[in-house]
Amino acid sequence: MADTPDWAKDSSPKDSSVTVSAAPDWATSRPGQSIAKKPGDPSWAQQMGGLTYGVATELAGAPGEMEEFFTTNVKGERLGGEGQSFPTAQQVREKLKGTPLEPDPKTKFMQKTGEVVADVGMAAPFGTRAVGKVVGETTKEGERIANIAERLGFKLSPSQVRAESPVAEKGAVFWSKDNQKLANRLASNGTGKAVDEITEPFLRQRIKDLGNDFDRVYKGKVFKIDPSVEPHLENILAREQELGFAGVDAVKGAARSIIKNIDTGTVQGDDIQRLRNALTQAARSAGSRGKAHEIYELVDVLDRAVENSNPAMKATLERIRPQYRNTVILEDLYNSGGIKQGNISLERLGNQLGDKAALRRNPQDIDNLGMLGSQLGMRARWESAGEDMPGVVKGAVRTHGIIPEIVRGLSVPLRTRQARAAQRYASKGGTTQKLAEAIGAVPAIEEIIGPKTKR
Repeated sequence: MADTPDWAKDSSPKDSSVTVSAAPDWATSRPGQSIAKKPGDPSWAQQMGGLTYGVATELAGAPGEMEEFFTTNVKGERLGGEGQSFPTAQQVREKLKGTPLEPDPKTKFMQKTGEVVADVGMAAPFGTRAVGKVVGETTKEGERIANIAERLGFKLSPSQVRAESPVAEKGAVFWSKDNQKLANRLASNGTGKAVDEITEPFLRQRIKDLGNDFDRVYKGKVFKIDPSVEPHLENILAREQELGFAGVDAVKGAARSIIKNIDTGTVQGDDIQRLRNALTQAARSAGSRGKAHEIYELVDVLDRAVENSNPAMKATLERIRPQYRNTVILEDLYNSGGIKQGNISLERLGNQLGDKAALRRNPQDIDNLGMLGSQLGMRARWESAGEDMPGVVKGAVRTHGIIPEIVRGLSVPLRTRQARAAQRYASKGGTTQKLAEAIGAVPAIEEIIGPKTKR
């Protein structure tokens, strides 16, 4: 190794009690060491100790600060006499004076910084909760329904979920396109095939494909069916005029043949399929929605009778029966104007499914989507969103022009995902409620709406 040149050698005295250095501070400081540090300044560890001390004493004194605030009048007089249950932050610091826990007096700046950090940290949740209150409080049931929609992937606006005067929306601001695509795919998936846009050709093809699936189940086979279907078949024959297929020999002939062979267990699959085809054709050409869906109900009763008595066909029929039913519902929604430009209105789907006089209810996904749509006012992209303008103002301006749009524009921040998150946080209750839940004073929310599902 080469000898170190004289200019690079350490020429400082070896006596540790003497320090000689002609070099300026900036030339002798090590990387990461402040060149502004003066002799006697607190170390980094001492500075962090001061910061921690400020945070800790401010948090420890928070209960006392609140108690003092609520028990002192505007004149500074204590209500209810002298004495306080909890110490204030200043009192906590007074008690720590002269103890090993008190930091170096020169870390005063970091102590103050810690106090500010603690104050902001305590205020943030209250601020978020305040925003949640501003956008509208919700009910437990409203939060439960909204949580179902959000777990599916929908991004909601707080105005859809609030308890008072909820507003129908396309979802949170800037999320209408994504919400619409999700609605289309979930609804169409109920037919057995998910697509981005629900069109008339798509629905027509699904009816045809599912009809072929039923053909493969029934055609050329002989089997027994549940005898409970006989009164329904008699009903078909008795109401042929009312239901709109009077004089259709295929319906009468097939129904009579099935009734004749129920007891012997030799029902022809061709008869069942002939009856199904005739009934579905009558339903699709019926002028009344109520009549059409009543016929579809009879078809479903027939399919269910076959399923109940033939375990080998159960898996197939359990799959294609609800798919066919959902396709019929979507076709009816399309014809009534609830699907436009390939986009479905879940609000209108829910309103249609809620018409108990005309439609049956079943625990399938499309019915659940309809429930979410009607409860949360989930509108399609082609529909107008609700207006965040009080009715008295609309009555005064007598216009749906630019003024409502200006009002909605000003309310954009209150219709974002962030505002919805604040609303959701506010609905969970404050620290007092959570403490009461912990000690059993009030029931936890899980006991009311069921366990929470992790996202």
